Amino acid sequence: MTEAEKSALGSAKSAPRLSYFHVGIIVPDLSAAIAHYQDVLAIRFTEPATFRIPVMEDRYPHEAQLVAAYSMTEPPYYELVQAAGDGITSPKLAGNILYYGLWETDMAARLEKLKQQKIGLDALFKADADSPPITIITAPVLMGARIEYVDVSVKPAIEEWIRTGKFPGSG
Repeated sequence: MTEAEKSALGSAKSAPRLSYFHVGIIVPDLSAAIAHYQDVLAIRFTEPATFRIPVMEDRYPHEAQLVAAYSMTEPPYYELVQAAGDGITSPKLAGNILYYGLWETDMAARLEKLKQQKIGLDALFKADADSPPITIITAPVLMGARIEYVDVSVKPAIEEWIRTGKFPGSG
């Protein structure tokens, strides 16, 4: 093995591993979907939570709301998202797996890498126009699946929501 190969192998071993934690499904009726999955899979779901997204860049930059619930299971979780609007959460996308969600430790670097790899982007969720995204949703990639990269900074809140059933600070 050459020194370059050893170096590459060493950096691959020390690179943070992406952690798959959920599958996102757009649903036409969130309450009905929760009832259906609870009945069919015999699992519980969190209370739905509404999230204000200051800048959602899907078809064009705009403010958006997203309403979702997570399964209260072990990972990978089911994330059910209420269909709305005409972008990434459009009712046209309901009824199928929208994406596979991964935790990401460096969103700015991930965004740059995706651009370098010429992987299309279907949506970015941002706190403001100049901030790195909190969420990146790719266009369908290998085998037709989208990947959702979620900033690890929101991991404690999501884990608390799954553990307790209520999103922290929601009342």
